[in-house]
Amino acid sequence: MASSNEYLARSQESLASASTFNKVQLFGNGRTPFCLVRGDGAYTWDVDGNKYIDYIIGLGTMTLGHNHPVVNKAISEQLKKGISFSLPTPLEIQVAEMLIERIPSAEKVKFGKNGNDATSAAVRLARYYTGRDHILFCGYHGWQDWYVCQTSKNGGIPKCIGELSHRFVFNDINFLMKLLKDYKDNIACIILEPIPAKEWPRDNFLEKVREIATNNNVVLIFDEVVTGFRFHKGGAQALFNIVPDLSCFSKAIANGMPLSAIVGKAGIMSKFNDVYFSLTNAGETLSLAAAKAVLAFYDQADVPAQLARSGAKLREGIKSLIVKYNLSDRMEILGFDCRFGINFIDKNNLNYDPTDDLLYWIELVAAHGILSAGWHMISYAHTDRVIEETLMIYGTVLPKMRAKLEGRMEKKVG
Repeated sequence: MASSNEYLARSQESLASASTFNKVQLFGNGRTPFCLVRGDGAYTWDVDGNKYIDYIIGLGTMTLGHNHPVVNKAISEQLKKGISFSLPTPLEIQVAEMLIERIPSAEKVKFGKNGNDATSAAVRLARYYTGRDHILFCGYHGWQDWYVCQTSKNGGIPKCIGELSHRFVFNDINFLMKLLKDYKDNIACIILEPIPAKEWPRDNFLEKVREIATNNNVVLIFDEVVTGFRFHKGGAQALFNIVPDLSCFSKAIANGMPLSAIVGKAGIMSKFNDVYFSLTNAGETLSLAAAKAVLAFYDQADVPAQLARSGAKLREGIKSLIVKYNLSDRMEILGFDCRFGINFIDKNNLNYDPTDDLLYWIELVAAHGILSAGWHMISYAHTDRVIEETLMIYGTVLPKMRAKLEGRMEKKVG
């Protein structure tokens, strides 16, 4: 880890913080890889030449895997033509048309560069369209003031902002109804992830939210930054056959290239003529070329089905290993086939804090060639062979994890 630790030290001198929090929180201790230099398929390599099976996969952006030849070819060909232009390019129109063909809620499209762009623009648009200020939200939606004001990372945000944002609980329709009653006629939008990280919608929850939004003239926004192109090529909304008013996509849309899209009903989207949302690089062509290639590839191969198949094999394999090594009271699997996590628990300790065990797990699996933050984001490149290799490694590390949980931790991970 010599070179990786050198870059860790240099980053602490030169960077205010990492580009995303968990890159330092989970991988900034000097005992895990810190800098990566190459990726190919389901694998990635650090600056010291160590190879890993990658289950972070660019924070879930690369559903096709690293270095995908179809995407690379599209980017390379566009690079020869140019990157940024003074007027729209055919690519911007073509990708918008492809999204409209695939996503139920998409009648018009506007591009951004990341998920935060999309969710915040959608909220601003909903406020303008309705003439109301209050927001009801559920899930994670980025770093803008309207959302972060209700988190522990709310430094620098005026308290008055928080008075307009209200969190509700997924699958709790009564909680949502209470907020609607409390702020009646002042609610601009309901924004939620249709499939949060750990919980599937129950008791027709999404259908009820759609009905409530319609009956109260509230804009319904699906944040599909994570779910988009992972559960279904038309998003979770296509999977559940529920059409929101606006939707936000990013992550997998361009297989790691920076691109996001707000899509929605034409009557609402047309108000962008009055709402200022303008980015210099929104029409940048390399990302649009990548998106066009990704969407076309999804038409040729059922990527979401493959993600589910590979993820199910890995998920069930890990569950069997947890049972084999008598760890069911200390480890559990949460999430879904295409993205799931290992959660550390202690059924005999109500005050148990899993942080230390999670950090040890990350360090342990990295030492054996797996890059994971506890979660497994499955890509098209995680083939049966990769899954089998992963399970073989987990068969080696789980006894060591059990020793840690039983207080018999080895002095050195290995």
